[in-house]
Amino acid sequence: MSPAAAVDSPASWRVLAGCCIVAIFGVTSLYGSTFGLMMLPMQKELGWSRGDITFSLTLMTIVGPAILPLVGWVIDNVRLRPLILWGVVLQSASLASFGFMQGSVWVYYGLSLVMIFTASGASILTLSKLLQTWFDKSFGRALGLLFALLTIGAIVHPQIARLVMAHASWREAFMVMGLLSLICGGLAAWLLVHERRPDGAVAPPPPAARPGVESGPPVTMRAFLGDRVWWTLAAWNMLFGFAVAGIMVHFAAMMQDRGMSLAQAATAMSVIGAGGFVGNLAAGWLIDHVPAVRLARLFVLAPLAATAMLLFGSGLGVAVAAAALLGAFNAGDHSLSVFLARRYFSSATFGRASATQQIAVACGSGTAPWLMGVVHDRTGSYDVALMVSMGAFVLAMIAAWLLPEFRDGPVNKPALAPAST
Repeated sequence: MSPAAAVDSPASWRVLAGCCIVAIFGVTSLYGSTFGLMMLPMQKELGWSRGDITFSLTLMTIVGPAILPLVGWVIDNVRLRPLILWGVVLQSASLASFGFMQGSVWVYYGLSLVMIFTASGASILTLSKLLQTWFDKSFGRALGLLFALLTIGAIVHPQIARLVMAHASWREAFMVMGLLSLICGGLAAWLLVHERRPDGAVAPPPPAARPGVESGPPVTMRAFLGDRVWWTLAAWNMLFGFAVAGIMVHFAAMMQDRGMSLAQAATAMSVIGAGGFVGNLAAGWLIDHVPAVRLARLFVLAPLAATAMLLFGSGLGVAVAAAALLGAFNAGDHSLSVFLARRYFSSATFGRASATQQIAVACGSGTAPWLMGVVHDRTGSYDVALMVSMGAFVLAMIAAWLLPEFRDGPVNKPALAPAST
């Protein structure tokens, strides 16, 4: 790649296109959008409870946070293109391996842990780190497009899984997902994903600071843990992730419990994906034009309303409306989270800052599905769990109001100061 290639150039948008395709056929999209559809067939064939099945997500959050600081350090210090290529190959094998499971739930848990490691190479975190070297003024729109196009998978993959399950079984559905990841994601990573040469890269601007106030982002793990902004952002990520994840994972099962068919539940899941597409496009544009902190506050309100609709309403119309709101505003939160990490922390430590924030996301989004499954197993409905999700949304709103628009006060200077543009 020529060092003369500029940020926000046609080359930047080609790299973005490759990253989007890799994301569409990545673990987050393939596994995340179809997990709810797999739950009931797996429960029926393997004899596991819903709590047993969703505990795999909680188990992943136990190991996931432990490796995230390492993942952040790796993407801050190694070449990203080989990491992404190997990540695609390994995640494809990991997805296909779920199709060979038998009766032991511990095998399922083991494969879930393997998937954490294999998915790290081509994760959204890695792709976002690559994109920040290619974009400056349009970084918000680039993130919005990345997360918006990621939701295409949430629209398409449930339908593909449904068709495979209708003609074969959930086992073949996992194998098809692995094949899609390898072929589509692999070709995109090989042909379109490139890195900027260090001598040609232009670092993004440093986090904004109030005029006349000396400030700078933390650069070490100790500094992160002593930073009020880091903790406030982590609280927002954890609470929002907790509130949304349980609903999203159990949404298809919740709809089927209310009398909907598998096809109707899959359609509702696709509506979530469609809402995510629109929400991320809007968030990407707004991030470049509206203070992101204001958006962080706004993007809690709609999922809170959707949860109330699911708790107090009924019928297909309510389900579709709630699905659209959940998809649009949950998806926008993803790009906002990454953008805020870039705003508050230096470009040299973006990987570590984002990775440590993902610990908070994992703690929230990983425990909620299991807890919601346990509550359902104990009470026979999702009502209590939906009430807990509403409370978490309210707390997330409080955390969003505590986020500053600017960094204040003396903090550690970055080890590698980003260049001004």
